[in-house]
Amino acid sequence: MALTLNQQVENKIPIEANGILPELLWGKTMDQIKSLLVPCGNEMVELGELFSVSGSIDQDKTVIFDGSLSNVNGIGMGMAWGFIQICGNAGNRIGVAMSGGEIRSTADVGAHLGSEMTGGVIVVKGDAGDSVGSVLPGSKVGVNRGAILVRGSVGKGAGESMRRGLLVVGGNAGDLLGWSMRAGSLVVFGMAGADVGAEMKRGTIVLGGGFAPSLSSSFRSGGSFRMPAISLIANWLKRSHPDFDVDVSRLDTNFDLFHGDFLHGGRGEILIPAN
Repeated sequence: MALTLNQQVENKIPIEANGILPELLWGKTMDQIKSLLVPCGNEMVELGELFSVSGSIDQDKTVIFDGSLSNVNGIGMGMAWGFIQICGNAGNRIGVAMSGGEIRSTADVGAHLGSEMTGGVIVVKGDAGDSVGSVLPGSKVGVNRGAILVRGSVGKGAGESMRRGLLVVGGNAGDLLGWSMRAGSLVVFGMAGADVGAEMKRGTIVLGGGFAPSLSSSFRSGGSFRMPAISLIANWLKRSHPDFDVDVSRLDTNFDLFHGDFLHGGRGEILIPAN
């Protein structure tokens, strides 16, 4: 049995859920869990006053957030182990700086999904907002290991300053995809907006649906190839996440390779399916 937190009526006041983690709730009694203080607006409120709490943290180490959650931010922030299931639209900063475990969302989430994570897996069945898998304001390094899978579309700035790891988007991506990317892999099955890979130093961006405007002149064609590394990503998706409903066979093709950004060293790669 998992521990379930249900917010049946949406609270307009933002709730910060970054302290509601499997590793922090493990071993606590129901009374202790309900009495945990949670930031709600400019006050600290007991968890039991904000959510209907049922179940327990048992061997599966699972916490379920259910109900109207668009005002709930920071779910899974700093998570090290365990499993979090989100049933309903959720707020911003889901899985920020997590180092392990798994987060799954059945609906949409807000901005900064998985920013600065160093491990673990996040799977979102809906859409995500801006700055998915990116860097937080004032920081320099974004995602540095781990995997983020978004079945829908993402906003602008996804993968900004990414260092390592994998970001897969089943739908479209907004402008500035992979901006200032340092390493890692971004795979977008739909279309991407303007300034793809701007200021990227290393890393690989795969654009399954191409990009809306023309590619920056600071990228140069490197020929057409079949890329074994992309096949490895496709095989991993099929094997580890068969419920991530995308046609991975679209990655089994030749790609046009573009090197760049030559204003910043030119060691990054953008791959587009060859015609």
